Amino acid sequence: MPRESRIQTVVLMVRYAVRSSYYEDWLDAFEASPLFSVTTFNLFRRGERRAAKRALANAELVVALHACSADTLQFIEPLREALQARRGRFVMLVGNEYNLPWSRLADKRRFLAETGADWVGTQLPLEAGEWLYEGTGTRVIALPHAANAAVFRRDRPQEARSIDIGGRSFPYPVYIGDQDRNRVYEVLAKIGLAHGLRVDVAMNARLDRPAWAGFLNDCRATIGTEAGTRYLERDDRTALAIRDFLNERTRGPTIRADGWLHAAVRHLPYGVKDRLKGLLARSPIRHEALAEDDAAFDEIKARFFTGRAPCPVYSKCISSRHFEAAATGTCQILMHGRYNDILEADRHYIPLAPDLADAAAAIERFRDPGERQRIADAAYQLVQDRHTFRHRLAALHKTVTSV
Repeated sequence: MPRESRIQTVVLMVRYAVRSSYYEDWLDAFEASPLFSVTTFNLFRRGERRAAKRALANAELVVALHACSADTLQFIEPLREALQARRGRFVMLVGNEYNLPWSRLADKRRFLAETGADWVGTQLPLEAGEWLYEGTGTRVIALPHAANAAVFRRDRPQEARSIDIGGRSFPYPVYIGDQDRNRVYEVLAKIGLAHGLRVDVAMNARLDRPAWAGFLNDCRATIGTEAGTRYLERDDRTALAIRDFLNERTRGPTIRADGWLHAAVRHLPYGVKDRLKGLLARSPIRHEALAEDDAAFDEIKARFFTGRAPCPVYSKCISSRHFEAAATGTCQILMHGRYNDILEADRHYIPLAPDLADAAAAIERFRDPGERQRIADAAYQLVQDRHTFRHRLAALHKTVTSV
């Protein structure tokens, strides 16, 4: 496609020392796409925020990537008036579509409404996205993550891989009422070791993009769950009530995730931040974004979630981790779910019951090389055929050019 016929696009992103590979994947996809002529601004830098304001005036399309809203809106807020005055159309891809007291969905909904965003790209199943953003005046499009085929490749055959079951993840904060991922890691690691398998799983750990791709290529299988929460709310009322409860019962000092100290730490290299987390774990200071102990979660679950009806629509979703594993030919053992109706149980992953009672049977199924290869191959082919970032940007292009 000739450059002059591409959509002139301003891409807004926030880049600092984090290890969420999909932030970079979406940016790489836009910059490599033949459908969009892209100018990118990193809003973490004050000078680029000023330059972005000027560039918005003439852009045909403005795209705010997930990092602009995932943890905070503070870096895109200075562009509010420029976005309101724009001539082109505005697409916002919302990060962290679950309730956190320091990154509130109510604030994200308000930002969409007040800037008059034309579309919001949701990672959730479409019906959940439509429910969540109802009343904002914004059209909802389903844009789950995908596979970066240039980075996440099937480089090593199953028989050459040294790890049977691998995984790296972080536990969710207690505010969303979900410990499924923690339970899967704990139970599968224990059963795998009991079966004589080589297991390498760790919570509170994350690899950068090249290391994660290499790790997956050394794993015959990886484990996990859907992302998000069953208890999605538009107004964050439960997350805010939990924050108040924890603050009242905590004796020592608490670092707020929307406070000045947390904001200052964003400017530090990832390795330094990692060491600070280790120091915090051994100190009386609590950081509200870090996982509470199991006893605290049990108390919070009993007080705020037990007996409560879930969100009126199915609000858990597929994540970038599932596409990355599939693209590297890594078999997945996952808690049963919808996965945006993309992955099918028994075809694209080995399913686990919610109570994990069938975990040993799932491990036995994994140990069959033919079955393991069949599952991995089916997921790999699905991703290559329909779920790379090239497919996602083609879908977005079709949407924004059809009106």
